[in-house]
Amino acid sequence: KSLVLWSQSLPMALELIPYKSVEQDFSVTGPKAGQLVSTTHIDCELVIPATQEVFSLPLQVCTKIEDLKNALSAKLGFIQHDEILFVVKQGCTYKRLQNSDQVRKRMSVHGIKSFKPPRHQYPHPYGIIGAGYNGIKTALYLLKDGQNDFTIFDRYDKVGGHAWLESANKTTRLQTEFATYHVWFGEEWSSLGSTKCGGPPVDWEPWPCRDRVVEHFELCAQEYGIYAHCQLSVDVESADLVGREKKEDRYYQLSCRPVLPHRKDTQGGEKLEHHKNATEAGYAGAFKPDTQRKPFVFTCSCYCIWPGNLINPRQVQYVGEDLFDGFIEYGVEMRCDYQNVVAKNVIIHGHGAFTMENIRTCCEYGAKHIWVVCRKRNLTCPRVVSWFINQATPPITAAHCLNLLKVAYKLCDYDPWDMHSVSCNASRTNASVAQRTRFGIGDIYFLSAAYGLMEIVVDNIKRCSAKTVHLESGRKLEDADVILKCVGMLPDSTVDKVVKAKFMRGYWINGDPRRFSCADPDGIYASNFSGTTIGPGAYNYIALMKHVWDCPNEWIQLDEAGHLNLPEHYAGDPDPDSPAYFINARHSVGTSFAYSILSPALQDKTAHMNSYKHWVAHYCCPVEKLLEAALAEWDDYEKSFREKGMVPKDAPYIPYPYTKEYIEEQYEVHKKDVTK
Repeated sequence: KSLVLWSQSLPMALELIPYKSVEQDFSVTGPKAGQLVSTTHIDCELVIPATQEVFSLPLQVCTKIEDLKNALSAKLGFIQHDEILFVVKQGCTYKRLQNSDQVRKRMSVHGIKSFKPPRHQYPHPYGIIGAGYNGIKTALYLLKDGQNDFTIFDRYDKVGGHAWLESANKTTRLQTEFATYHVWFGEEWSSLGSTKCGGPPVDWEPWPCRDRVVEHFELCAQEYGIYAHCQLSVDVESADLVGREKKEDRYYQLSCRPVLPHRKDTQGGEKLEHHKNATEAGYAGAFKPDTQRKPFVFTCSCYCIWPGNLINPRQVQYVGEDLFDGFIEYGVEMRCDYQNVVAKNVIIHGHGAFTMENIRTCCEYGAKHIWVVCRKRNLTCPRVVSWFINQATPPITAAHCLNLLKVAYKLCDYDPWDMHSVSCNASRTNASVAQRTRFGIGDIYFLSAAYGLMEIVVDNIKRCSAKTVHLESGRKLEDADVILKCVGMLPDSTVDKVVKAKFMRGYWINGDPRRFSCADPDGIYASNFSGTTIGPGAYNYIALMKHVWDCPNEWIQLDEAGHLNLPEHYAGDPDPDSPAYFINARHSVGTSFAYSILSPALQDKTAHMNSYKHWVAHYCCPVEKLLEAALAEWDDYEKSFREKGMVPKDAPYIPYPYTKEYIEEQYEVHKKDVTK
């Protein structure tokens, strides 16, 4: 057994100091008596003389100085423990305690400047490639710690990232709740008393549209002075290591070329020039060079790259596509003019997050009927269930999640427990979910299915003929007018070439702790659910990235000791076109868990996240506000369906499937699961 080292405010979950609990015979005499120790607990107070900073922790009287040194070294990012000295006042003099001495109630600590991990000083600035969600978040972290020595590079002429500036449709909305998504999410920027960006976003709509999401990135970049650190309309063409791997004096050179970005602001029309120039591998070199500005090289000591995973629409060409005699387009990148779906029979090919957006948009434009053709039916998440997951602490079980989903799935006459991605025991009390695409989130999926406006067809498209799609099962979808291709987005394989990635060790390119990449890991691999949104996850993995940069000795010591058992990923897994940088959710969760249990210092930095996440979800979007907004959206669709003639005007009203009473019951279910 051992005793946990406690700070004044946050416990560190790693057991660090040996704890003696053996039974002792205090009646012995002679040499054996000298082996007796006092296991009584004392409140130990450590003081740094120069600053009078105090650190209190409970210890046993028998705790040795050497054990305390090792624990404190770990808390401070594994600094050299032999640099730490403990001194006590003894009469009118002072005594330096030896490693074999027992701890005292009050000791002064020498050799450290603070009880917070010291930040390593590098000779060169930091490089951030990508000015989307994660790039902005990285800047917030650096500025919070007073670090202004960084530059952000992005191909586009504004912040927001490829996913929102290009991949999203003009009609796209945020699927998760803004309360736990907003880029300044975190206790440091979005809590009571915060003023920049308005602090916690209580006045923002729960599910803002694409333009509002981009607006919120702009707001954050302006209010926090991030634009002053940006090099926009600049393509990083290569990132080269100078020196030898693992050498302290190594650094990196980013070769940068100014470009002329071009973005659409209207829905419909052909591909843009850089879409045409992009290879199937990705966008490196696809943007037109800006000949009025010179290429340059940026030298940095550490860099991160945030390439995202919503890059290239997966290309698919149907046999007989030219015979279809209808409208065929990809349902991404503003390519589709949705006027083409008005009062038409629409086939949406695929069942991922973009399918959800296209179902919603087709319903809003008044499509006559929608077939969703997919190889496998994936789990779809209602608004309320997404919110419940994001506010829950600790995470809800997969079994609880599936039971929450079951309420909405009754409208589809389908049991989510029967999904291909679900594994469970016979009594359905334990479950896990494994699917290669993340949740599509929205209520319109269930409402349109309930009215028969949308039908899920689990099959493959074999070929097309005039107004007809022939399926491999032999079924024909006749009188079809539109096909929208939503068969997934491919990652950008040129990223591997730019950063010279051979493999990923955890989040680190080629296992180098100074080169970090995370591309919003795809898929669901979980027996517990803690979030459907990027906010908490990005907060934690960027905290991890910066912690490793700040405390490089910790990585070195853990690695040399053989403790750093991180998952590895190579190009070609799981698909031939999968690049090395593109990791899935299982890899991401394994990385974060493996490192955090080894790092007391990192645990101190992120231990508040669960309670904060719960607070901000309820403060910005309490259940009453959530239900009011969800019901209003539901009722708007009910009204719209009738006004557009999609359903008869006298069709029975379908009530919203979730109520406040039901949600309150689920709080109790969650509590019982936690106490099991």
